[in-house]
Amino acid sequence: MVAALTMLLAPQTVMAEGSLTISGWINEGMTYWDDGDDTDAAQLSDNGTTLGSRIVFAGSYKPPKTDLTAGFEVILEPLSGTSNFAGGGQITPLLFANQDNVDTFNGGDIGALGHNLYVGGGWGKITLGLQSMPTDNIAVLQDPSLTIWSGISPVFRGNGFFIRGIDQGAANNTWGSFLQCLTTPGLGIGIDCNGVYRNGARYDLPTFGNVSMAVGYANDSIYDIALKYDPTFENFNVKFGMGYAINNDGGTNINANDSDVFQAQLGVLHNGTGLFGVATYQFENADDADSGTGDDTDAYYFKAGIQKSWFKFGDTSIYADYGLYNDQYGAGNIDGINDSEVQHIGIGLVQTFGSRLRLYAKWQQLSLDVGGSDTAKAIYNDADDLNMITTAGVFFF
Repeated sequence: MVAALTMLLAPQTVMAEGSLTISGWINEGMTYWDDGDDTDAAQLSDNGTTLGSRIVFAGSYKPPKTDLTAGFEVILEPLSGTSNFAGGGQITPLLFANQDNVDTFNGGDIGALGHNLYVGGGWGKITLGLQSMPTDNIAVLQDPSLTIWSGISPVFRGNGFFIRGIDQGAANNTWGSFLQCLTTPGLGIGIDCNGVYRNGARYDLPTFGNVSMAVGYANDSIYDIALKYDPTFENFNVKFGMGYAINNDGGTNINANDSDVFQAQLGVLHNGTGLFGVATYQFENADDADSGTGDDTDAYYFKAGIQKSWFKFGDTSIYADYGLYNDQYGAGNIDGINDSEVQHIGIGLVQTFGSRLRLYAKWQQLSLDVGGSDTAKAIYNDADDLNMITTAGVFFF
């Protein structure tokens, strides 16, 4: 009884002295795939933890007789499937599950993505807890178009799928094994390599015009700094972000002492014509890694399209995107690999219905090219492409 009353009265207390909001979105999709060996389809939450379904509880409060603002944030994610990522727990199947079991999963769970407390004032804001660090999503969300739920720089859809056309006993036999991050070992998404919620402290400096900056420290001696510039000109919306992170425990998948990552993204939307474009770059480096490993990686992502109000109920966006992920094969020279290249191409269509509902469709293809010994070429260079078609919707609340 006491616990129940506490749960009922706490929101009323917050509302009386400050504010409490509940917001988020539900993102559900249907994905059909052809991996060169088989075809199938599965229903599940779409496009990873960055944009997958979430529920956010946020509160704020102004302590009396101060110029401070305090608050909190709790982020919950409805999840489906299981994960083999080092963090464990359940997660969207297309993130880290293979196509041999994703279509048979029925069920789900709710997990805590983040929970943190902040205090701010004219001097900036300090946040403590499990949170998005400054370089998280710095090369993902600097996109002024309405297309980020359908197409982003990391490779979420299908990255845990087996690569068909190769020996399944090969050391690297999934797409994610050729998209390995050094700053977050085991994260096989290609770009946004410090893009996980971490326990730590973050300081957001006071904004200066359209410029904002933040620095952070996370457990295991991870430091990062990020800058954003979001001007609005007469005919252009521009979003630019760049960030640098160093993980003093990173690169353990290639026995490195530490690793660092630089990321940058520029997005531009022309208000008159509706034309938009996005350009993304990431570079990772690891120190004292094993010989022959992918200890220097780079990745690129581009998107171009048009956004128009062809229908009275909302904007329509049509775009194409392309990603190139180099030398992210991780622990090597396994199977004689000394370089690798994953290419992603895609075409997307997004239709908004007011501010609450967004429907989209996306075709994308992953392809692989591997260099190195004759053994490596014999194993990997007959790899089949992975083709996926996703139809999905997002409801915002």
